[in-house]
Parts: sequence; C-alpha cells; structure tokens
Amino acid sequence: MDTNALAVCKAFLDKCPPDMQNDLIQLLPRSDQESLQAIKPSAPFQREHLQWDLLEHTHFSWVSPFLRTLSENDIRLFLAALTEEQSRGLQETLGFRDHLPPLSRASKQALRKLLYESLTQNQKLLPLAFLPESPFNSLVHASSKTLHDLVRHLGLHDLSFEMRQIISTAIMKKIFNALSKKEGDYLNTLLLHREPLVFARLFIQKWDGSKEHMRKLLEERGLCRLGHVLYDAHPSLIWYITHRMDMHKGMLLLKYKEKPTQPREEKILTDQIEKIVKFLTREES
Repeated sequence: MDTNALAVCKAFLDKCPPDMQNDLIQLLPRSDQESLQAIKPSAPFQREHLQWDLLEHTHFSWVSPFLRTLSENDIRLFLAALTEEQSRGLQETLGFRDHLPPLSRASKQALRKLLYESLTQNQKLLPLAFLPESPFNSLVHASSKTLHDLVRHLGLHDLSFEMRQIISTAIMKKIFNALSKKEGDYLNTLLLHREPLVFARLFIQKWDGSKEHMRKLLEERGLCRLGHVLYDAHPSLIWYITHRMDMHKGMLLLKYKEKPTQPREEKILTDQIEKIVKFLTREES
C-alpha cells in the first residue's frame, strides 16, 4: 500500500479493540506491517470531515489558470458549477459580466469533477479526516481572509523587532498609520516584549512609506514564518493550507518552506500562531 492508504488503514485500525487490531494487522503483507509502525497517529476522527468538499474550500485564484485555457462558453459552465463567492471572484478576475447558465445536478457534479482533477493534477492527497495530528490542522478550516490576517500579523513580529530601535515619533506614527486598527493593536502588544525570533533585518529600510508596500512586506515576512513552522507538516496538510490562500501567497509559502535552524524556533512560531488566532477570534467576536 502507498503511504496515504496506510494512513487511512491505521486510522481505522486504531478504532478497533487491541485483540482485533492485532489480528487484522497480521493479515497485511510483512512490508505493510513494518511501514504501518512508521505512520503517525491521525487526528481525532470527526465524521463531518468525510464530507469535506476540497473544491469548495479552495481559493478561486487556483482555478483561474485552468479556466483561461477554455472558450468563453465553457468558462461560463464552470463558473456556474462553483460557489457564489468563487464564481464572483473569478468573474472579476476574468472580466465576465454575462449571466451564468442554470445547471442540472448531474452537470454540476461532472464539471466539479473536472475542476478537482485540474487542481490536484493526479496528486494523491490524504483525506482531511485522516491527517496526522498537528496544531495546524485547524488552519484548513480557516477562511481565506482569516489566513491572510494570520500571515500579516505574523509579519508584525519582524516589524516589532526593528521598531524597538526607532526613536523618531514621526516614523512611529507613519508606521501605525500604514496598519489597520487591528494590526496596530496587536503590534502594541508585541512592543511590550522583545521579539525572540528574527529571520530578516532591514524591514523598515525596505519600506517605501505606502500602505500597499507595508502590506506586501508584512505578508512576505509572515509567510516566511509560516513556511518555517510547516516544514515538517504532512504534504497534504500543506497542500490544503496553500490552496485556502490566494495562489500568489500559496506559492510564496512553498518558497519559504524551510527547515527551522534556530533554537526553539518551531515552539516559538507555534505559540505565536496560536496567540494570533486567539487574538483574531477575540477581535471578531
């Protein structure tokens, strides 16, 4: 069996009583029995994850390259098979303003199947319900907006390190004016303590003073942090997370996926992500 099949097998075996589990394992080929021992335990099983729709949880930008290869009439058919939010985003991206045709249930399913195949490109993804336990599994369920907010707030950690060295109140004010209120509030909490982890200096020196460039710098630094902490995550989990983001950010995240090299890096970044998620949840409630 391949690794994904073994992971699903192990998840079901773990639900069996020990005696039954041992008997069933003995039915497997010796090579699979040995490989099974190396499979990490799956996260607690949740039945609703079996019905989780991958396409529905994919940012529309990942569908755009495939649609651009089609005729206008075919594009309209595929747009009609997507969620309203995905369809609206793609219509704006592709410049479509015409109405979309009504589809039968069977037609919609067939079109969505083609979109799924174009997205996965024959990759064998481990089903969400059987992902190994990880503190980052919950990110798969986060909205694209929440993930983008998480990334920018992670980037504020790099900014906070350099701001502690700024004396000019004019520069401080300019920086806060380039942030949203929520980002400014979070940055204030960071300035109370010294940042324990720094990946790149010269953050502020690169900034041209605009809000747009500040957003871009925060995203780059935040994706760098997220990429480091996801280095050892299951490939399917990384695929799911990158495809919840827009395509540009997802590709950048893959670029920054590097093995942690600093002491306690993984623990520090994990704690920062958990802190930010709690902060964003509290702000939204």
